[in-house]
Amino acid sequence: MDEKLYTTEEVANILRTSAAQIHNILSRGYEGTELPKSIRVGRRRLWPESEIKSWISAQLMNKEANEFKSESKPQLKTINRI
Repeated sequence: MDEKLYTTEEVANILRTSAAQIHNILSRGYEGTELPKSIRVGRRRLWPESEIKSWISAQLMNKEANEFKSESKPQLKTINRI
């Protein structure tokens, strides 16, 4: 296996966030949606390079799909009053 494994700090640098934010997302259980999937090696979490690349690609595809949808008619905001 020649796949590179990244630490929390390295993933934080790649995603331009902090290691603390990575830990917060993991503790909330949003791995796979807000973060790429990781593996556990002992007490450490490591991210395979292929998971990071595929997650970033999925995020870009999702962004493009959302931008296409947002070009449609804008929704009006309503104010509820009692």
